[in-house]
Amino acid sequence: MLSTGWSRLSSTLSSGNRHHSQSLPFFTILQNAAGRAWSRRVAGNSFHYSTAHDQTVDNGIAGYESLVESSAADRCTRTPTCSAKPIRTKARARVSREKTRLSIYYLHPDSLIENDVKFSDAGRCTDACSQSIISDYDDDELGTVCVWGNPLLAQVSFRSQPQSHTRPRTLPQATSRAILYRNLTLLSCRIPPVTLPQLMDYHDLYPETQSTRSYNFLISMAIRTTSFGSVQWLLQSMAAANINKNLETHKLVIRWKIRMGAWEAAWQTLTASGVVSNVQNRSDDNASVGWPETLWSEFFGSLKRRSIRRKGVVMEEPDDPFIVYAQRFLFLMKNRPSFSLTHAKPRIIHSIAYILLQLQQQEEALQLVRTYFSNLPSRIAPETTGQCLDIIHILIVFGSRKRGLKKFHEHREILNSLLSLHSSFVPTSTTLFLLLGSLRRAMRSGVLASECLASFKRRWGKDIEDHRVRLRVASLALKEGRLDITSDMLADGRLANEQASSSIEPAVVYEHSTRRPRFKSIFRGTGKLVVHQIRLEKRVRRAKERRRTIKGVKNREHA
Repeated sequence: MLSTGWSRLSSTLSSGNRHHSQSLPFFTILQNAAGRAWSRRVAGNSFHYSTAHDQTVDNGIAGYESLVESSAADRCTRTPTCSAKPIRTKARARVSREKTRLSIYYLHPDSLIENDVKFSDAGRCTDACSQSIISDYDDDELGTVCVWGNPLLAQVSFRSQPQSHTRPRTLPQATSRAILYRNLTLLSCRIPPVTLPQLMDYHDLYPETQSTRSYNFLISMAIRTTSFGSVQWLLQSMAAANINKNLETHKLVIRWKIRMGAWEAAWQTLTASGVVSNVQNRSDDNASVGWPETLWSEFFGSLKRRSIRRKGVVMEEPDDPFIVYAQRFLFLMKNRPSFSLTHAKPRIIHSIAYILLQLQQQEEALQLVRTYFSNLPSRIAPETTGQCLDIIHILIVFGSRKRGLKKFHEHREILNSLLSLHSSFVPTSTTLFLLLGSLRRAMRSGVLASECLASFKRRWGKDIEDHRVRLRVASLALKEGRLDITSDMLADGRLANEQASSSIEPAVVYEHSTRRPRFKSIFRGTGKLVVHQIRLEKRVRRAKERRRTIKGVKNREHA
């Protein structure tokens, strides 16, 4: 039907060209040229159709791109955008499973070249073009069909043409619970990531292989992305499917309620429903007496700020969080599980230390962390090392009540003392980035930041410096008025970006792991860094122009 309609359109355009060749308007010329551009593209490309809802039931997903193109998340209205390149639509249409459908590219007139408007038979599509579409329909290559349409109704998608036709990555058919969970994990590891609604649509395609583990995975991702309505829907769907909850599910429910600001409701719901006794009866012999440790640690969380908006009002913590934190801390320590803090998990120590810092008890928090680090074994896993570094990070952010240069020196002493407690502790670029934040109110912030960076590079290597650290040093130097340091940091950042773009690195694929990577590994937030760098460069240019103006005025006064 698509090829027939296009042939009629091409015939109309070509006949119009023969009868009105002497007085063609410019817009008609562009339409004719678009038809020829489409003909050339059809001759060089093969085509493929796949959609997650229509094709996956029988044949599995034919690639990650097919799921991204056809999820229910893309049913929402897109912002009209115009581009000089072909525009790819993601508007989904309902079709039967027996029929197939082509992906569509919309051609924009600005993408045409001068030779496109000099062809003698403009806009004509031969039958061979239509036959090539049908013959290539069953290929596994990812192809497109270009038609003339309104580009303002589609979303811009810049996509380079592949050098050679390669078969797309495929996922195995979700014939078991383990395979379904693995497929969800692989899809979530994709960069750019597959959205939560797309994963939920894919999960709904296999109701017979759904499990508690797969639901927990989606609930955890919904909480991370503050999709609290999706959490409620997943819990209701889990109950309708008669899938039992486990300890991980109860932990996620507590986290969900606390992130929404319902701390007391989470506690009352947990105690009134008898979850603790049921969990302990089903748990193994290593379960602690009293509260399960995993459930107890969740109550150290708090409302995720600006994540709940109802009737135009943003839900926030009470006006006096000091009293609220103190009451919750005393209540939790009174009802804590029967375990020793020296043998607790790093996350427990992180939660207790953080709430002590919020209560302005810096000395007690530092003493707790030092005691815990002193009792660590000589060899610890890399994951434990990272969690211990997170504990150090909160201490070099909230560990001092002083201001200015005294705060920076105290945080640096805390850092050096904690790093010396274990041989596995090695600071990262995040450690240096947070430490330099103490210099915001210092007088000589730029010089001290530059010296601190040089000292860390000599001791820990050049990997301690990344784009965030360079921008922070440049910002502190600009505040001090040291434009030379700022210019050097920005130049180093541009050089590092050029070297990173020139070196082609293979994409990281988590093929052999069933654990989802950290969100920071997927949502890198590089866009904010680019915006920050552009603003810094503008401020530097304005500062230099202002200095030149002042210097010129002084020279004229002396003259």
